[in-house]
Parts: sequence; structure tokens; C-alpha cells
Amino acid sequence: MKYIEKLLASIFLFTAFYAITRYHVFGPVLWQDLPVFTINKILIFSAIFLWAFNQTHWVKTDDKSRIFAYIKVLIGLHILLSSIILKPYYLKSFFTSLNGLSLTGNLALSAGVLAVALFFGRAYLNLKPKSASFLILIFVAFHLFFMGWHSWLTPSHWYGFMPPITLIAFLLIAFILFKKSGARKGTGF
Repeated sequence: MKYIEKLLASIFLFTAFYAITRYHVFGPVLWQDLPVFTINKILIFSAIFLWAFNQTHWVKTDDKSRIFAYIKVLIGLHILLSSIILKPYYLKSFFTSLNGLSLTGNLALSAGVLAVALFFGRAYLNLKPKSASFLILIFVAFHLFFMGWHSWLTPSHWYGFMPPITLIAFLLIAFILFKKSGARKGTGF
């Protein structure tokens, strides 16, 4: 197994352990929801961890594009699984009592859609890689913020006192933005 595949497997195993422990062992999520609901969280959590790791000096320039290819696959799978679970049963805060989208749901989904549009369509929008990367990260940060901010400041409600995945992912995005803002030169993604 090559270095990149070991890295991906390690990140996937860590995020799987974290999500399963938080949501199923300590939280109220039913085990029947593992194949879609929890795997969806694991996929996007892994993608964000990979993206953050890809910004470090430990990754060789030659490996960055391979890691980015894995990130694309993980994000694509996240989008597919998210479309399946976009229901009040899974995402209560996204919906009103009439099952329409709430303001939170509208803002989170709008930010997510804009991030995805830029992520997969940046070549067609004639954006420089650094500009596209910055905008994608900002929209992902907004997506995460609107999804989870209400639970970030109440550690007593965290399942097993484990921080929400949205908070950890938000902090990883902040790390990436900080890292990129401090870099004098780079390749964008």
C-alpha cells in the first residue's frame, strides 16, 4: 500500500471511529442509520481532514494532486448521500414545522451548493486557483457554521463530551485559510 492510500485509510479509520463513537455509542443515532447518515459524516470529515493535511509541508508536491483526486471522490459521495438524508428525520433544524426549509436549512444548503458549484465548476468560471480555493473554503465554513453553530457552545450537550464534527471541520477549514493566507507562494489547491 502506498503512502497516500495509507494516509487515506488512517484518516478514514479515525473519522469512522470518532463518528461512530459520538453518534452511535454516546448519541441517539440508531445503528440502522450507520450506512448512510453516519457514513456521510465520515466521508466529508475525511475529505476535510485530507484537505487540511494536503496544506502541510509533510505532503510532497507530486502527491498533492493525488490527494485532491481522493477529496473529489469523497465530496461527490457526500453530495449523493446528503441528497438521500435531506429529511426532517435526520436534519430537524433544517426544516420548519410545515416541513419547508428553515432559515438555517436555506443558509446551510445555499452555502453548500455554492461551495460545490465552485469546487467542481471553477475551471469554467475563469477563477484563479487561489481565488477559487479561498471562496470554496469560505462557503464550506458558512455551510458548517449554519449546520452546527447552535451546538458548538454547549459542551454539556455534546454526545460523550465529544465536540461536534461540524465544529472540528470548521476549525480545520480555519486552519487551511490561515495556512493559505500566510503562504507567499503556492499552487492554490
